[in-house]
Amino acid sequence: MQTGKTRGERSKGMAIVLTTLSLVVMVPLVGLAFDVSTLYLVQSKLGSAADSAALAGARALALGATPGAQAASAMSAAQSFFNANLPTGYWRTTGASATVAVDDTSVPNYRTVTVNATIQAPLYFLRVFSQQYSTINVSSQASRRDVMMMLVLDRSNSMNQIVAGTGQSACAIMKTDATAFIGYFAPGRDQIGLVVFSGSTFVYPPTTNFTTADANGNSIPSLINSITCQGSTSTAEALNKAYAQIQAVNSTTRENVVMLMTDGLPTGITADFAADKLVRSGDGACNPTGPGVFVGGTVNGSMFPGASGGLSIDTTSALGNPKDAPIPSGSACHFYTNEWDVSADIAKLPSQDYFGNGTAGPYTQESPSYGAAANLTDVKDAQGVVYSAINAADNQANTIRTNTTLKPTIYTIGLSGDGAVDQQPDPLLLMKMANDPNLASISTTGQMFYNQQLGQPQGMFANAPDASQLGVAFDTIARQISLRLSR
Repeated sequence: MQTGKTRGERSKGMAIVLTTLSLVVMVPLVGLAFDVSTLYLVQSKLGSAADSAALAGARALALGATPGAQAASAMSAAQSFFNANLPTGYWRTTGASATVAVDDTSVPNYRTVTVNATIQAPLYFLRVFSQQYSTINVSSQASRRDVMMMLVLDRSNSMNQIVAGTGQSACAIMKTDATAFIGYFAPGRDQIGLVVFSGSTFVYPPTTNFTTADANGNSIPSLINSITCQGSTSTAEALNKAYAQIQAVNSTTRENVVMLMTDGLPTGITADFAADKLVRSGDGACNPTGPGVFVGGTVNGSMFPGASGGLSIDTTSALGNPKDAPIPSGSACHFYTNEWDVSADIAKLPSQDYFGNGTAGPYTQESPSYGAAANLTDVKDAQGVVYSAINAADNQANTIRTNTTLKPTIYTIGLSGDGAVDQQPDPLLLMKMANDPNLASISTTGQMFYNQQLGQPQGMFANAPDASQLGVAFDTIARQISLRLSR
């Protein structure tokens, strides 16, 4: 017969046995969990170091005058970033190393930087199985496609505003930052051309030797440095001229890019007013043949009041004197001596500009920034002229993005803060032109634009609140172009 004391002693004995047996199972499990957690932390750190190394190597592919020098720069940069991002002895690890390989031959106009990294991570509880450490391996690859890029820079008169705290004009700062932007790209591999615009447009065809002076002593940096800012903003024409250069090169192996920097709204419409029968029939002496730029004016610092004006020649071969000049063949027209007297000669605006871009919509009819259709029948309606110019620029950007063979991508920078309120760039327009994915989240109209442009190449819009931050915007765009990361 068992007493209560005997039963209690037996229960205590069973508890001791069960606890001992549980510890035999639980301790290895806790140890395994600790070791696995340690290995996960080490692998994450190793992967992060390999990723940063691969990206740094891909960016460094732009450094060097020859492909061999560029590959050497990439390998050196990748190794340096790997070492900097993986501290010696991290979690008592040993034997950390990375091998870097650059492949610039397998695919035309496409280069990869591959980082294979390894490290020995110590084990603690699992040493009971005679395993002192675990070897961890990761691989990361960043790719860089050679670009065919047209850099499109606004040199309109509003760029002459002095930026507070700098003593420099926005134009001067833009020239410095745009030149630095060129440094992100690889001579001999990338192709870069230049379009500089106001009412007139300057074009320098793309070349792989963009930092080397040509027979006339010009290079992309030297041309940027010689820009004088004056005139209006004929954005649609500038985009058209950039797109024409991409079409002329006709590369399907490069990443085709248009990079637009502007500090204002489009204000210029390019048309052949005589050929399009837009000249008033009673003014027989006025015959402005050939394309000219008609400009929407702004006065008194408020939104588009007053008269529109200006009908100027639309191209120039120089960067130093871009002031909009009247069309020579229009010397008998009223606007030739008084740019604000265009309505005496021109009856209405075209439904399409000189390049086939619609001027009546759709942007201004859908954007809450404006909300009205362009008025094409009254050339004295400066607001209507600007609306037309906005629509033309938007439609030209759409034409560029919908080329399914060359697949051009548009990047945009909006420089705000230095001009009059009614001259500030419209972020929604620039996001739409770039087909920035952030369109989907900024407004109902942005979501509508995003849905309309699904399947088109997606670029990026960068905002510069003032010219002192323009360099950051250029840097942001440069880092987005051509770099891809994969594991």
